[in-house]
Amino acid sequence: MLLLVLYVGLVYAVALIAALLATGPVWQRGAAVVLVAATAPVPYLAPSDHPTYRAFLALGSIWFTARTVELLRERRPVPVARRLWHTVGLVDTLRVQRIAPSLDRLALSRLLICGPLVVAGWAGVYFSSHSLSGAARLAVRWSTGVVFTYSAVETVVSVVILFYGLVGVDPRPLHDDPIRSKSITEFWSRRWNRAVHRFLKQTFFAPLARRGYTELGLALAFVVSALIHFTFMVPAVGLGWAAVMGAFFLLQLPFLWAERALGVVRWRAPWNRVWTLGLLLLSSPLFVEPVLQIVDTWG
Repeated sequence: MLLLVLYVGLVYAVALIAALLATGPVWQRGAAVVLVAATAPVPYLAPSDHPTYRAFLALGSIWFTARTVELLRERRPVPVARRLWHTVGLVDTLRVQRIAPSLDRLALSRLLICGPLVVAGWAGVYFSSHSLSGAARLAVRWSTGVVFTYSAVETVVSVVILFYGLVGVDPRPLHDDPIRSKSITEFWSRRWNRAVHRFLKQTFFAPLARRGYTELGLALAFVVSALIHFTFMVPAVGLGWAAVMGAFFLLQLPFLWAERALGVVRWRAPWNRVWTLGLLLLSSPLFVEPVLQIVDTWG
């Protein structure tokens, strides 16, 4: 356990050093990215029977690298404290708004709802793994796995909003009721994980879109997203399940093209939601099962 803590500390320490270097001459800024990206092998130092720790370390390495890239792209001078905060923080600290410290009641309500759903979803996964077999096992495992995964994300987001609100910072937008999406496009562009969406949009989509290559930029954003998820999953679950996770994000591209051809945005409710949630649920095992390969070791 001590070694695992040291590995986490190492990744954080390197990220903070990179934040200090992410200014000044070109060579120094380049060194910042190289340094933080060099933490990529650290997850493999953790024991293979600790996939959760491996996934956490890999995700941290990728997250801190992306944050460092955002710092390098920032044209305004960024104070040292904010550079450090941005690199290891969970929100876009370059653009957050200061507010009076307060308790976000909506976030608290979501936490009180989603927290128990995480437990219920995990109980379903555990039950299916130990008491069922065949098609019934997969049906219960994947359906409760969706509940577990979605609720876990909502729980984390609620905790982040509550924490930052109490210290006088509005971290939103982070996550915007993805379950209410009326199209696959709306799900990915407006509602799911806005922090990652912003990074992919600014770094990969926008430069190509400004040159008139909108479709290429869209495809590149999803390919990079697939690579990111593949990369942080490999140390935890191996190449096979990591590839399955990556395939989930690549599959979203034909979904987007199909709904554009069908004019889904013009469909009335509930058919637009049936389309959106139906496709996401049908493809969800590609995302959920690799996640469960990590957390199913808890029992």
